[in-house]
Amino acid sequence: MAERKSKKVAFTFDQRSLTTLDEMTQEGHFSSMADTVRESLQISRALQSQAISGFTEVIVRNPKNGEEKVVIIPSLQSLPREH
Repeated sequence: MAERKSKKVAFTFDQRSLTTLDEMTQEGHFSSMADTVRESLQISRALQSQAISGFTEVIVRNPKNGEEKVVIIPSLQSLPREH
């Protein structure tokens, strides 16, 4: 079994970004800001992987009424695509 190594990393956030991170941590019920960043990285990576395969729109659905919205993430639009 491979040993999991961790590395301590420090980030510098402007006040707006720090406030957003704090809000995301609280609203997402994460145990720490590090967990929030980890989860955000996993989601971002999954979206990037899909964008490389040509999928660049995210559809969100309200389960209560079935309403759907398309979320466009600009950074995904510029990723190279597989042909």
